[in-house]
Amino acid sequence: MNSRFGSNALSILSLAVLWEVAGRAMDSTLIPPLSQIAAAWWKLLSSGKLLANLSMSLTTLVIGFLLAVFVGVVLGLLMGRFRAVEHFLDLYVNALMSAPTTAFVPVLILWFGLGVESRIAVVFLFAVFVIIINTMTGVKQVDGVLVEMARSFGAKEREIFFKIILPAALPAIMAGLRLGIGRAVKGMVTAEMLLTLTGIGAMIMQYGSAFATDSLFAVILTVLLVALVTMKAVQWLDRRLTGWKAEIAIE
Repeated sequence: MNSRFGSNALSILSLAVLWEVAGRAMDSTLIPPLSQIAAAWWKLLSSGKLLANLSMSLTTLVIGFLLAVFVGVVLGLLMGRFRAVEHFLDLYVNALMSAPTTAFVPVLILWFGLGVESRIAVVFLFAVFVIIINTMTGVKQVDGVLVEMARSFGAKEREIFFKIILPAALPAIMAGLRLGIGRAVKGMVTAEMLLTLTGIGAMIMQYGSAFATDSLFAVILTVLLVALVTMKAVQWLDRRLTGWKAEIAIE
């Protein structure tokens, strides 16, 4: 753990130094020095503008992602457990997974208007299908011997599901959530840039069109920080829920 932390810290420090040097050597309009970006970030933060827009964006992100988790896990479990459900939904899930999500933006505008509902729907669509597929894969990879053994001892379907299938599929489900949260952050920014200029997406468009690159990079780095923090939160939850598997592997 300490070695990995040290490597990450060295990597970040190296990038920061190279960025600062490149920013001072080149045109600051294209690549502003990191110190200039930090000053712009602090100015946005102290003015309250960054926090106000970030809270708006995070509300959309949390609601959309939680909906995607609920729908994605439920459908993935059903598709992985029941072949009839898989055959019925597999075509649609794979087609929608492959299609560019931004193509559905005009439809979402027609259905939900330009309010927060449309932005939540975009976040949902960005995240839900990868969660469905990972959950379904995790269920299908459960050892059939364990299921048959449980049946031979008189276990009911509900007991098999909650005591064997769900725990065994949990690592794959959490992998889907890790991928899903990254896609949800992309959906959050995309929705705010394409639907209504609000939140973090509006700040990116505003500073980009004004060529205020120091503020632009400050907002972009904030988005990256949000993605990193949410990803680490899901990884922490993963360790809490599936840590027992690591303990069994060590033993």
